[in-house]
Amino acid sequence: MRSKFTWILTLFFGLMVQVGFAQKPVTGVVKTQDGDPIPGATVMLVGTDLGTDTDEEGKYTLILKKGDKVQVTFSGFKTTTVTASDSGVLNITLVEDMDAMLEEIIVDTYRTTSKPKSNVAANTVTSKTIEGRPNASFIQTLQGQVPGLNIATGSGQPGSSNTMVLLRGIGSINGSTEPLYVIDGVPMSSANFRSINQNDIERVDVLKDAGATSIYGNRGANGVIVVTTKRASFAQDLQIKYVGTTGISTLQKHKYNLMGGQELMQFENQTQKNNVRWTAAQIRNGAETDWMDYFFREAFSQNHTLSFSSGSSNLSQFTSIGYTAHEGTLKNTDLKRFNFRNNLNGKNQNGRLTYNTSITGNYSRSNQAISLGTGSVNLNPALSALRGVPYFSPNEYDINDPYGSIVGVYSASPNNQNLVKIAPLMIIDQLNYFKNYSDELKSIVSGGLNYDLGSGFSVGTNLGIDYTDVKQIQFDSPYSFNSELFREANQEYVGYEREYNTRIVSFNSTSNLKWSKIFNQKHEIRAGAYLEYLKAHYTFSSFSQNGLDPYFSAPGAGTGWIGDTEDNDLYVPNISKNVAESGLFSYFGMVDYDYDSKYGIGLTLRRDASFRFSEENRWGTFWSASARWNINREDFMKDSKINELKLRGSYGTAGNQDIVSSGLFGGNSLFREQYSLSGLSYNDQPTTFISNIPNPNLRWETIEQANVGIDFGVWNSRFRGSVDVYQKTTKDLYQSRPMSAIHGASSISDNIGSMRNRGVELLVSGDIVRNENLTITLNANGSYNKNEFVELAGADENGVVWNGGLTVMQEGGAFGQFYLVEYAGINPDNGNLLFLDKDGNAVERFVDADRKFTGKSYIPKYQGGFGLDVDYKGWFLSSSFTFVKDVWRFDYDYSSLVHPDNIGNWNMSRDMYDYWTPTNRNASMPSVNATNMPYQNFSDRNIRDASYIRLRFATLGYNFKQDDLRFIGLSGLRVFAQAENLFTWSKWKGWDAESSRGSDQSQYPTPKTISFGVEVQF
Repeated sequence: MRSKFTWILTLFFGLMVQVGFAQKPVTGVVKTQDGDPIPGATVMLVGTDLGTDTDEEGKYTLILKKGDKVQVTFSGFKTTTVTASDSGVLNITLVEDMDAMLEEIIVDTYRTTSKPKSNVAANTVTSKTIEGRPNASFIQTLQGQVPGLNIATGSGQPGSSNTMVLLRGIGSINGSTEPLYVIDGVPMSSANFRSINQNDIERVDVLKDAGATSIYGNRGANGVIVVTTKRASFAQDLQIKYVGTTGISTLQKHKYNLMGGQELMQFENQTQKNNVRWTAAQIRNGAETDWMDYFFREAFSQNHTLSFSSGSSNLSQFTSIGYTAHEGTLKNTDLKRFNFRNNLNGKNQNGRLTYNTSITGNYSRSNQAISLGTGSVNLNPALSALRGVPYFSPNEYDINDPYGSIVGVYSASPNNQNLVKIAPLMIIDQLNYFKNYSDELKSIVSGGLNYDLGSGFSVGTNLGIDYTDVKQIQFDSPYSFNSELFREANQEYVGYEREYNTRIVSFNSTSNLKWSKIFNQKHEIRAGAYLEYLKAHYTFSSFSQNGLDPYFSAPGAGTGWIGDTEDNDLYVPNISKNVAESGLFSYFGMVDYDYDSKYGIGLTLRRDASFRFSEENRWGTFWSASARWNINREDFMKDSKINELKLRGSYGTAGNQDIVSSGLFGGNSLFREQYSLSGLSYNDQPTTFISNIPNPNLRWETIEQANVGIDFGVWNSRFRGSVDVYQKTTKDLYQSRPMSAIHGASSISDNIGSMRNRGVELLVSGDIVRNENLTITLNANGSYNKNEFVELAGADENGVVWNGGLTVMQEGGAFGQFYLVEYAGINPDNGNLLFLDKDGNAVERFVDADRKFTGKSYIPKYQGGFGLDVDYKGWFLSSSFTFVKDVWRFDYDYSSLVHPDNIGNWNMSRDMYDYWTPTNRNASMPSVNATNMPYQNFSDRNIRDASYIRLRFATLGYNFKQDDLRFIGLSGLRVFAQAENLFTWSKWKGWDAESSRGSDQSQYPTPKTISFGVEVQF
């Protein structure tokens, strides 16, 4: 009995001891990597609602048992999960989440504001979704990531600047519509970013409403895109990082359903169009050439960036070097680029004096195609690639006898002597003997100095220089077919060389005096006064030489030029030169007030002077007011699941001084009377005529914008996003006002009329799963923008301005609206086209009065993107889809491929098999002998819905853990595969549904790219 009692007592004490070990208070400190305590961090026991916040010293206490998992979260740091031991002490170190920190602030050129205290509509894109992408221009990587930012690339040429960028709709008829770009505080003189290494970019801030853009005054009307490049931190060990990608680009597929070679020959015989007749033997021997496969290729690309960052207690530096080589999918096109960057930050011993510099030098060479989008059969390679007849073979071209071999094909069949038909052979010759390349040297240098005067005052200055030098060479060899084709009578030497040189230098200076103060720990005031000056110089020169010695000439060498002779002036060089300069001067100020991080007000006021306007109208005034209410900071929200809820609003103005859309230069004489000299006229004497009727009253276009937005976060920001509603009105539109021709002109430039954009923007993101091993995040953004003219100069009684083109300006209608006659099908009686007149009657011929407002435009109403991010134990998957809706364009390629008059000239679509005949009266295509085909050009027969959804980007990879890399001395290793433009869903039949134009014909399509990359850190 005694032994049994002893056993029971022992078991009881054992259980008590076990329980004691199972649960007990555990204390610890949450710190940064530098050892600083983190107050306010949330410490939670995983799987329960038990948790606490750290105190002012970063300390916490929780009741835990051995093996419990503890999760710690704090804004700006990566969520960390640790396992409790039995020691009773659990200290936790949080690692800074650079992406999160970047997204928690809003950066413009003049101030940096934490996101909770920001009153403005702005979005941030970090290096996470920019770095390592196989794009030659970083602008393309922003597509689908920012609501309201419409980016449409119009060319597959690597590094092409043929990209339309609109922020919250189009805001001008004749003026610039692109945002202002600012890189490290330097305003850019153009939107050409082919020389910028996107791997150097830390963040891109897109500023949208008046509260954010009015401080940019004369250039902020269309929004502002602020680019900040990478920098190192103080007291940072040397870090070496390599990012490399290599990939293959291919041509996207079209849906034109083209005929094959022998098939086309039979179709030409069947229709008996254009006197084409092929014998059975010729058909049997006809080639089956895929000209797209011949002129396009699988293009190789590579990008390498090596960076070094380090910092001492008072100095830090970031240096990178990069090399990029992008082959174009179109043969003989490519881009090669070399980059260097050095960013320096410094301070004195007490930290009151700070300074920074940023230096980047970039050189690129781009080989480019010419005459894209035109009908130049001997120059446009995309035209022959798509439409070239497939029954000719590239083997029929002889590089040693270009002219003879091409003419031989032309002369071989008397019934087929057609220069259009042999266009592919002329393009083969162009690939061999024609060069068109440009070399660009671009440097952006900036520096800033700031001194803390004490008592909240500081004074500073920032200087920036943007230097661009471009040399373009065009060279047509004396051996080329074109040289021989255009040889003039008695011209012994043929071929030509042309050189164009452009140099732009802009200097920007900003000085400031700032003051900030916190009163009673609740009232914070920040104010600044600024003085800004910009001066820019432009120089352009060109020369061309006709007549080259075939043995001594070479592209860009300037050799083999034939001198002038007494017999003729065929070999006289042509030269030209043009210089221009521009200047802007501004002074402005801003005040921000915050109360207890709950309420905030911001005011800006700016005065600008521009060289484009007369003394009376040189100055313009722009302003804004913004406010916010951080509702989540109110006491009644204390126990709410909503951790962020901010209501904000703004109203103000910004200006557009680039009313002629010429960048920094051009339009400098609009207020001056100008005369020009014509050729010989009356009595064989030169005539002087007035070429510009001055208007000294010309002034800025002004955009007034109102914006209301909500930022929200629920369940510790597990679901987060923003909603914005805006109205943007452009006043004093730059237009031509009709006037009496008694002055020598029928119109004068003036500020008349207005345009309005109204829209809604949505951005949401949600963590579907978020734990120690797995994170799944869905994100989506979208926008709707309605554009309409409010008042137009020279409008008729119906508020319409029409110049005879395909589009019309209508008060109440959208910019770029198509003005066409409605197509009604095929006349079953004769195979002609049918159209609806203004009374709804089916007719074969119409007049301008039968045109209708289609309500369709090439500027989309809806655009956005959505995607998925998955992170599982180092594996990561990310995807980004983009979409546009309600966008329309003319498809002139398809129009050509189903045009009866092109039978015997170009290849045809198989859709043409359903052409009208007396026995096929319900055909979808007209008779091959239809007599009213030209009328289709003014109808909506060939306008197509270009809306699309595209898998714009996807990546899959693995991020190795640091513990797995120590044995090889690496601090980080990431490998990945990625794809661009992988799939597109659209009704558009052509290569690429995406375009920056209202009509497309034989353009250079954007490619589909598969690439592989690695990121290594030492």
